[in-house]
Amino acid sequence: MATKEELYVLISPNVYRANKSNILMSQADFLVILKRLYMLKVLARQKQDLKTKLHKLFVSILSDIDSIQNKMPTPKIPKTFQKEKVEKTTIKKDFSKYKDIEEELKLVQQKLRELNS
Repeated sequence: MATKEELYVLISPNVYRANKSNILMSQADFLVILKRLYMLKVLARQKQDLKTKLHKLFVSILSDIDSIQNKMPTPKIPKTFQKEKVEKTTIKKDFSKYKDIEEELKLVQQKLRELNS
């Protein structure tokens, strides 16, 4: 059987606390960055939703302009407007990841406070 060699290192409590504090602060910073990236993803989805709504409004305005032009006896508006097909897209909004990240961030910050006190 193979023997197991072990090495013991003595670390002072102050050095241990400082290193543990640095690790927890780094973990908290990573979670804050992850939370911000998630919020950017949510904002991108909201931006896309607003773009589709704006597109639908433009299409409805163009159809109204076309109906007005058809009713006018002598139209003076150029007929350069074209109708486009509007594609319906459904986007799921999932905030479960954001809540998980928020909870983990709170736990890390609590451990950091306990370690520093």
